Amino acid sequence: MMRLPRIAALAAIVLGLAALPAFGQERPWLHVSVEDGNDNTKVEVNLPFAAVEALGDSLAEHIFDEIEKEWDHGADVDVDADDLRALWQSLRDNPGAWVTLDEENGGNLRARMDGDEIRIEGAGDDGALDVRIPVAFGDALFGEEGEEPDLAAAIRALRDHDDVLVSVGGDDGRVRVWIGPR
Repeated sequence: MMRLPRIAALAAIVLGLAALPAFGQERPWLHVSVEDGNDNTKVEVNLPFAAVEALGDSLAEHIFDEIEKEWDHGADVDVDADDLRALWQSLRDNPGAWVTLDEENGGNLRARMDGDEIRIEGAGDDGALDVRIPVAFGDALFGEEGEEPDLAAAIRALRDHDDVLVSVGGDDGRVRVWIGPR
């Protein structure tokens, strides 16, 4: 679990350094909080959302490569953009229905459409996960069938989201990512 907080903290610091010219922006901001439950270490990064948008195009390929590496690590299946687009569409077409994404080591990971967001929830021996993805983000990311995912468009779609995006917590720490006022 602690690999995720380290990656989140590193990504937030890189985004923060790139955002220095944009700090005059008041709304919205991307907030990242990483807490280590073992030694009470806490890292907080707050970035003007304009900086995150500016980096969307330049980081998209790297981010998708990292996601693919993490997804494929130890997995027996090959997942591509069309598979993720189909999953996204199945959630959009069946509001309220839960889709089980993974069951491993007694934990589970499920997703469903809930109003104007897709909720991904998981629980296991080492903690809990709650991800809230605005439908506008997924629609912008996946676009039309056959198109490559467009991370920059998806990030722009988050501008109007004013709530928690990711919350991961367990005995060894907590990561929280949200968009809100400064």
